[in-house]
Amino acid sequence: MNAIDELATNRFLDYWGLKKLPFPKVADPTNTFLHPGYDQALIRLNQLLYTREIGVVIGEAGCGKSTLLDILLSQISSTRFKIIHVPVPQNKPRELYRSISAAMGVNTSWFGADALKVVDLLTYSYIESSRPNLIIIDESHIMTPQTLSELRLLTNTKVKNEPLITLMLFGQPSLASTLKLPAMIPLAQRIGAWVTLGCFTEGETANYVDWQMKNAGSDREIFLPATKKALYRRSQGNPRIINRLGWEALHQGCLDGVDVITEELFAHVCKNLGPHLAN
Repeated sequence: MNAIDELATNRFLDYWGLKKLPFPKVADPTNTFLHPGYDQALIRLNQLLYTREIGVVIGEAGCGKSTLLDILLSQISSTRFKIIHVPVPQNKPRELYRSISAAMGVNTSWFGADALKVVDLLTYSYIESSRPNLIIIDESHIMTPQTLSELRLLTNTKVKNEPLITLMLFGQPSLASTLKLPAMIPLAQRIGAWVTLGCFTEGETANYVDWQMKNAGSDREIFLPATKKALYRRSQGNPRIINRLGWEALHQGCLDGVDVITEELFAHVCKNLGPHLAN
């Protein structure tokens, strides 16, 4: 943050009486508002670390999958598990194997990458470190059925009579549609946990806004009840959209010199945003 940005931030915080910025783009996994579905999701995903099955987490963009993953990763000890995180998978199988290898710290550019080489890498890692392999693939919905099918070889392989990997797939609803295709049955049969994250209800949205402001240091109600209802209608309870709208409303309120965020001010803010947020 440069000096100008820091000055503007300090003025914003002083204006609203805050200690830190609310509605951050990236949540702190050690201090976050728990989505109503997080507790059960975390229990089920943690169980997979021992059953070595496949876990699938489905949710619309912005509904909290990344935050759930961050919380999960903060709970998993890297001394007990070899965590292999692929943030953006590739569509072609060979490229996916290259991404998995890269996540393990292995450069495959000089010998290429295929399923058998990756199996060898995972096997060596498991035997050498005695840590089970956990492969987490974000944005899994962009993978083609062919590429998803390739993962079956990894899930079928065993070392010392134990599955070679635990696999977790995070993605948008189209991933669920792909996994329900007939060609996906062999892979889908190995799914041990299927988690679907929804958006907030109206009441949860209000609680989330209040938590964000209190967590940032506010000791008063800045978003009026009617405003929180309007925020829910605009966002449909999507946390990412709530964060964007909440931040924009506070910024506009600071510029206008108001003490609270009214429904009228919020409506004005929405009109000046993109069409996907203004309707």
